[in-house]
Amino acid sequence: MFWISLLVLAAGCGALLFRQVGAALIALGMGLALLVLASFSLVPTRNVGIVTEFSKPTNRTTGAGLKWHAPWQGIDDWDASRNTFDRLGKNCLWVSVSGGRACIAVQVEWSAKAEHAPEDWAAYKEVDGIDGGRFGTFVARRVTPQMDAAITTAFTTFNPLGQIDAKTGALKAPDLNKEYRDALAGTLQANLGQSITVDSIAFGTPTYDEPTTKAISAFGQKTLEARNLEVDKANALTRAAITKTDASVDQVARCLQIAEKLGKEPGLCMGAGVTTTRPVG
Repeated sequence: MFWISLLVLAAGCGALLFRQVGAALIALGMGLALLVLASFSLVPTRNVGIVTEFSKPTNRTTGAGLKWHAPWQGIDDWDASRNTFDRLGKNCLWVSVSGGRACIAVQVEWSAKAEHAPEDWAAYKEVDGIDGGRFGTFVARRVTPQMDAAITTAFTTFNPLGQIDAKTGALKAPDLNKEYRDALAGTLQANLGQSITVDSIAFGTPTYDEPTTKAISAFGQKTLEARNLEVDKANALTRAAITKTDASVDQVARCLQIAEKLGKEPGLCMGAGVTTTRPVG
C-alpha cells in the first residue's frame, strides 16, 4: 500500500503541473489517505507483530492490537499462542524400540518465544503447500521434526517385554509420563529452547505392531508358565516336608497325645501294629 500511495501522490503532483487542480486535489487526497492507512497494522490477539522494513526484519516486535508504524514499514504476524503437537490416536508416532516397534501417543503443548520471533521469522520463508505463512514453515520445517526426533531417540531403550507382570504374565500399561516426560522435556529444551517454551507433555498408552504384539503374548505365556512351575515346585517341597515329618513321628505317642487332648480312652493306641493316629471311641 505504501508504494501505491506514492504513485497516487505522484499522479497528483503531475496533475498540478498540468494545472488540473481538481484532479490533483483528488489524487493528493487519496494518496495521503492511503499513506495513513499504510501506517497502521492490526495484530491478532495472542500474536506477536514482527516489524519489517522493505521486507526485512527490524528486530522490533509489537503486541496485539492496532499498531502504528512508518508507512514504509510493515508488520507480519507470528503466532505466540499455545500450539499443540498432536501425536494422539491415529497420529501416534511409530518408533523402533527394544525388540520391536511401538506407536507412541503423546501431546506436547508449546508456545513461541516473542523475543526470538524476529530471528525465526527471518530464517523461514513462505512455502507453497504449507499453510500459515512463515510461521507455518517454521512449525513444519523445525518444530515438528525436532519433536519427532526427540521422541524417537527417547524410546530407543523402551522394552515392551519389560512391561509383563511377573506374576500373571499380563501386559501392564506403562507409566510413560513418569518415565519419559522429564527426559523429553529436557531434550526439547536443548534443541528448541531458544525459540519455544514447552508448556506441557502428556503421554497416552502405546500400541505395538503385529510382530511385537505376538512376541509380547508369547513372552507373557512363558512368564506365566514359569511362575506356575515355581508354585508347583514350592507345593511339592511343602508336601515332601510334611510327609517326612509324619514319617518321623512315633504313631503311638501321637495317638496318646490326641486321646489325652480329646479326653478319649487311650487303650486302642497300645495295640500291636497301631497305625492310626487318632483313638477310637
